[in-house]
Amino acid sequence: MITRATLSRYIAGRTLRGIGLAFLIVTAIITLVDYVEGSRNIGTEADLSPLQMLGLTVLKVPKLIEQTVPFVILFGVMGALAGMNRRSELTVMRAAGLSAWRFLRPAVIVAATIGVLWSTVVNPIASRMVGEYETRSSQLVGSTQTNEVWLREGTDTAQRVIQADSLDIVEKRLNDAIFYEMAVEQDGTTSFERRFDAKTAVLLTPGYWTLTDVIENAPGEETKRTDRITLPTNIAIEDLREQSGQRVSPPFWAITDEIAANEEAGFSARGLRLQLHKLLALPFLLVAMTFIAAGVSMQSVRAGGTLRLLVTGAVLGFAVFFADSVITAFGEVAILPVALAAWTVPMLVLFLAISHLARIEDG
Repeated sequence: MITRATLSRYIAGRTLRGIGLAFLIVTAIITLVDYVEGSRNIGTEADLSPLQMLGLTVLKVPKLIEQTVPFVILFGVMGALAGMNRRSELTVMRAAGLSAWRFLRPAVIVAATIGVLWSTVVNPIASRMVGEYETRSSQLVGSTQTNEVWLREGTDTAQRVIQADSLDIVEKRLNDAIFYEMAVEQDGTTSFERRFDAKTAVLLTPGYWTLTDVIENAPGEETKRTDRITLPTNIAIEDLREQSGQRVSPPFWAITDEIAANEEAGFSARGLRLQLHKLLALPFLLVAMTFIAAGVSMQSVRAGGTLRLLVTGAVLGFAVFFADSVITAFGEVAILPVALAAWTVPMLVLFLAISHLARIEDG
C-alpha cells in the first residue's frame, strides 16, 4: 500500500528531476551563448585557448543563471506534471481522492527550498566566482588600470576622500593617491584635519590601506615624510571593482554590511537594499512559478497539445520577467519604495496563480 509520505517523496523526486533537466538545458544554452560572446570580446584581445575561454565562462555562468531560475522552475515543474499526466498518474491520484492542492504540496516545498538555498548558498558562491572572472579577464587582456579614481568613506565623526591618478584592480593598488582626512562636527559641518600624499596605496589586507612614500600635512604642523603607513578603511575590493567598471554584487550575507558602509560614507544604498529584498523574495517567486506551471499544465493537457503547453509557459514566463524588470527599474530610480519594487511581482503573481488554479480545480 502506498502511503502519503511515499507519494510525496515520489512527486518531489519527479519535480526535482524535471527541474534538474530544465536546469541542464538552460545552463547549456547560457554557457554556449556566453562562450561565443566571450570569444568575440576577450578572445580578440588575448590569445586564449578554448579551454581557457571555457574556464572563464564557467566562472561567469552561475551569476547569469540566477536571472533565469524562475524559468527553470516554471519549465521543470511543467515537465514533471505533464509527464505524470501522460502516464495518467494524476488521474489515479484524483480518483484516490487527492486534490491538486495535495499533490502540488511537494512541488511547492521543493521550489521554496531551492529559492532559499539559492539566495543563501549559491548566490554567495556565484558572487565570488564572477569576481574571480573579472580579475582573470583583466589580467588576460591587460586592462588592469583605470583613469582617475575618487572614493569616499567615513562615519558620523570622520570622513575621508581619496583621489588617485589610476587604479590597478588586479593589484588592488591606487597610484599617486591623496587621502583627505576630515572631522565631522556635531552640526554636520566638516573641517580639514590632515592630508596624506602617497606614491601607492594598496588594499593588501582587508580593512587596511598600506601607503608607501607618504607625505603627511596637517594645519599648524610640519610636513612629515614616511616610507610606509597603514590606515583603517571600510572600502573593500568590490568598491574598487565598481570604480574600475567591474562592479560585482556583494553576496547575500554581506549585503547588510555593504548597506551600512555605504550609508556611513554618505552614499545611497538603494541598489543594495533592492538586491537584498529581491533575494528574500526569490522563494516566493519560485513558488508562484510552481503554481503557474500547475495551472498551465492541467489546462493545456486537458485541451491537448504539448506545443501549447510550452508556448503558454514561455509567454507567461517572459511576461513575469518583463513585469519584474520594469518594477525593479522603478525601484532603482526611486519612483517606487524598495520593498514595494522587490515584492510586488512575486506576491501578485503568486496571488493570481493560486486564483487561476483554484478556478480550474474547484470551479
